[in-house]
Amino acid sequence: MSNHLLRRTFAVLAGTALVSVGAATVAAAAPAAPEPAAAQRSASVSATTALAAGPTNCVGIATAWAATCYQWDGDDQWVIDGDANGWTAIAHVETNYGKTRECVAPAAADGWKECKYDHREGTCVRFFLYEKKGSDLGRFSAWSPWYKTSNGNAC
Repeated sequence: MSNHLLRRTFAVLAGTALVSVGAATVAAAAPAAPEPAAAQRSASVSATTALAAGPTNCVGIATAWAATCYQWDGDDQWVIDGDANGWTAIAHVETNYGKTRECVAPAAADGWKECKYDHREGTCVRFFLYEKKGSDLGRFSAWSPWYKTSNGNAC
């Protein structure tokens, strides 16, 4: 997908209130300050939305600069960097039983990255996006809602 088309896709996604993917829909999340505490200095918080493009049976969030989604069949987290600006998009993933992971997008807006996780069944997962360049932190999204690891529905 060309950078121009990818940026247009992310712009449409960021402006979309709610979209459904498969049978799952996403409600707006009450944004909480992402961890680590440096996330509080974020200047860019987007609306939470389900992805209209990307992997199937995947629920997630999109901003004008990146997107991530959770694919419950296989416990895979997907992430894409939509802005070839030298910053790397990262999905910070956490479960309700204390497991945390980071899924790093390919550099230079170069397509989707799949991170294979093995979450406990019957638990919940949530995530947010942020950018990093070296040790500097950039933009942050809001947290996603909590999703069930068994079917992607809201917890």
